[in-house]
Amino acid sequence: MHIIPPGLYRVDVLILISYQMCHFFSIQQKSMLRCAEKQYDNFPNVCANLTGTALSDCHTTKSHSYYSSAAMEFEIYCRPGWKDFRPAFVQYVGVLIGNIILGYVADQMGRKKTFILSMLIGIPSLSLSATFNSIAAFYFFRALTGIGIAGTMIVGWAYFSELVSPHQRFKLRTFSNWANARIMLTLVALLTGEWRLSSHVSACISLITLAIVYFILPESHIWLRKKGRYEEAEESRKRIAALAGIEFVPMPPPEKVENAEPEKAVNILTVFGDPQLRKNILILWLMWFVTGMTAYLTDLCGGDMTANFWIGQFLSGILLSVVRIIMGFADGYLPWMGRRFVLLSCQSLAIFFFGCVIAFLYAGEKGQWYYTAVYLASFVFTSICWEPCYLCASELMPTDVRATSTASCSIVGRFANIGASMLSGLKTIYEPGVHMISISLGLTNVIAAYFFLQETKNCSLDKAGTAASKPVEKANEQEMKDLIDRTVLEDVEKK
Repeated sequence: MHIIPPGLYRVDVLILISYQMCHFFSIQQKSMLRCAEKQYDNFPNVCANLTGTALSDCHTTKSHSYYSSAAMEFEIYCRPGWKDFRPAFVQYVGVLIGNIILGYVADQMGRKKTFILSMLIGIPSLSLSATFNSIAAFYFFRALTGIGIAGTMIVGWAYFSELVSPHQRFKLRTFSNWANARIMLTLVALLTGEWRLSSHVSACISLITLAIVYFILPESHIWLRKKGRYEEAEESRKRIAALAGIEFVPMPPPEKVENAEPEKAVNILTVFGDPQLRKNILILWLMWFVTGMTAYLTDLCGGDMTANFWIGQFLSGILLSVVRIIMGFADGYLPWMGRRFVLLSCQSLAIFFFGCVIAFLYAGEKGQWYYTAVYLASFVFTSICWEPCYLCASELMPTDVRATSTASCSIVGRFANIGASMLSGLKTIYEPGVHMISISLGLTNVIAAYFFLQETKNCSLDKAGTAASKPVEKANEQEMKDLIDRTVLEDVEKK
């Protein structure tokens, strides 16, 4: 008796689990972005005039911390402001470096090798950052962790999206999602209570992904065929068929046509020479910038939407996860729910709820349950805009530059994150202004996507971004139909 019956779903489930654990490692960049572990606000410092033992006793009796963070241990100044040098900045530098390097490396050397390299850099660095009692060592290893995170975010997405069945690609972003990872990290932080132990535990949990990729999953057959390595591609497909428990049917190399024009190699520079690819990359950059700015700004400024920090974290994570899973199921039953529809509808709803947040702020209703409800709604719908961002990054660009172009999008998103961390200081000056910025950017995103974003739902990644994909080639029989013939597939589905 099989837990999961033979078929491609068995491989898809394994990929969904692997990508979810990949998210868990990526979420480590969130572990020190907040100061909600210790509340500063505008309360008077009742311990200001004390020294020595009296000061320590005062801190023990008068202060309350939800979580003992690195910022507290190293006394890193955590008050919101414009010129604070926070640990997150160092980690973001690492992510930027990783984005610049690893995307290109993945397109040249392969998805699997680059992903494993990223994990081998990131996991030990995460643990080592919590090992030494030096703030310099902490910053250095967190920067290296950022490089590993960049690999899991951009190379991991390219790798897993090329392995999963096309009709499950949306579920790869909705079932395996950032919100689930956020809940997992919050649980680890709640149970460990302090940052050193939670860093070691998180590193150990992240080893699950590394083990699955290294020992079980093959290299992307799509990337191998694109590089002309057909024998290795066949071995990859054979491995997938074995994991799925189905019969392997060989796929011959493409026939050489006499006097046919050789397929031009594509790189990130030649992308701008093709009008369609140029339009695609520019709209992707805009989508990633707007979503990176608005989602992160909403997240950063939402620490006080509930009185209790842990309740706010669990609420936002659980609600976002539930909505994403519902959308994942709906994607299989609603053919019209494409990438454009998801982006346009969710961004429009986010704009509406941002307007409600502003109205409640002007009415002095902050802290009420309905304020929390609309704030959560704005956060959820803004965050869901990440799904079409990632999906379109894979489906609009050719295999040759898929990881590199996704890396460029991630760099744009990372600059947006840094901008959001700076703009979050506006909350202490004029809080409605934060959400007015989100509305303005959201409107820009809606207008640009409506006129310029191409629909790519269920497209074939083999032909994505090429002349053969215009109009978009639909993968109605699944991109991995070459693994088994149609008869075997029908028999498996009947069982």
